[in-house]
Amino acid sequence: MKNLARALLASALTLALTACGLSPEERMDRAETAFAENRFSVARLDLASVLQENANDTGALALMARTQLQLGDGEGAASTLARLENLGALPEDHAALMAEANLLRENFEAALALGERLQSAEGRRIEALAHIGLADPRAAQAAFEAGLSLPGDKARLQSDYALFMLQAGDADAAQRLATAALRASPTGLDPLLASARIAQARGALPGALGFFQQAARTWPESRGALLGQVGILGDLGRLEEARPLVSDMARRTPGDPEVLYLQARLFAEDGDWTAVRQTLQPIEGRDDARQQLLYSRALVELDLTEQALPRLGALLRRSPANAEVRRMLARAQLATSDGAAAFETIRPLAISARGTSQDVALYRTAARQAGRADQASTAMAQASPAERLATLLAEGDSALREENWRAAIDAYEQLRSWTGNSNAMVLNNLAFAHSRAGNTADAVQIAETALGLAPENASVMDTLGWLLVESGRDRSRGLLLLERAANAAPDNAVIARHLAEAKGG
Repeated sequence: MKNLARALLASALTLALTACGLSPEERMDRAETAFAENRFSVARLDLASVLQENANDTGALALMARTQLQLGDGEGAASTLARLENLGALPEDHAALMAEANLLRENFEAALALGERLQSAEGRRIEALAHIGLADPRAAQAAFEAGLSLPGDKARLQSDYALFMLQAGDADAAQRLATAALRASPTGLDPLLASARIAQARGALPGALGFFQQAARTWPESRGALLGQVGILGDLGRLEEARPLVSDMARRTPGDPEVLYLQARLFAEDGDWTAVRQTLQPIEGRDDARQQLLYSRALVELDLTEQALPRLGALLRRSPANAEVRRMLARAQLATSDGAAAFETIRPLAISARGTSQDVALYRTAARQAGRADQASTAMAQASPAERLATLLAEGDSALREENWRAAIDAYEQLRSWTGNSNAMVLNNLAFAHSRAGNTADAVQIAETALGLAPENASVMDTLGWLLVESGRDRSRGLLLLERAANAAPDNAVIARHLAEAKGG
């Protein structure tokens, strides 16, 4: 919140100038409108102007407390509510407001005491969240369950309970609760974010993106909605759509660790490892595995391997199943001529079904450096290539169904690294994934290779034909390919639609 306050300083000065000449009543009206439109930072600025002229305006103080809660400012809200108490003008729901403020301040004991006094669904929600803060999940679940049968709006309780159940590993229960919350409050921030996170956890990335986008439209200042959008766009490989969102967030909340991480991710995609390191240096001690891995990779890429080794070692001890951490540590160990350590690090991954061709290459290099080439050859001979390829194929096909283009590209590229350009359907699916991710040039080139291998395959002709039409590269040839595909597969609805749209365009 300190970062947000600094970011809003310039806006505050601007609005202060534009507010000149407005009466306190007009400013109050404008604040109420901004609050109703979920533009809470704007509302806070007008309310501050009103209170500067009359510090005891109880209407402005009450709205200020609610605004501060929406902005995550628990300390400010508690202070404002105390002023209202001194004036004898506490709102009817002051106990719920103060309990929420205490949750934000991480004063869980005080929040729990207030929540227990509220005989409503909202009271049980506050009680449950306080129990979570106090590391008592059993009591938290009991409070959530109790709240479901009490009066009052249950959308926020159902949303928080949904995320609790998702964390507990019961995705089906989480989905039921989120659906109920969204039904009760279709535009509520909590139901939208809960639905997005559950869809994300289930691999339904386009659906998750839709929920995050809806939340951002309705709640334009929601950090969770904006961060969620950017994260999903990155996972889908739609980085150009993510860039303006990250830039906007960096302007609004400079220094926010999550935003710095997202900026660094974009620099990494561009191969600018110096920028990655410089961006993450101010928060290099932050306990975030994603950030630590990215920072460590920047150090490796910049030949600062000795600095990366302790970080990567700690990450692997915490997450021994993390393949990316394992291969990055092996790279760093090889760079420092510690082949024996690299051999032991990469071996479990290289001989597993999850191992990539790059992992195998690292394994063989480490084995040679450690004088254990014969051992590596024996282990690789015993590994099942069929199992490895089947795993990759299943991952790629699943990613296509879920429209997770980045994951699909990764899986099919790995298959391609094992099989070369010998499988037309692998290449066809890879071309399709690249096209959906916006990599049109790569998609066309790969689709051409697939067509060379299977010139009469309807799906292959459709992929290339539609690419040529959709991109405008060669409409006449694309139309011809689509006509041939439709003749070869007359019952294929997708091909028929592509042909109809191509003719109509």
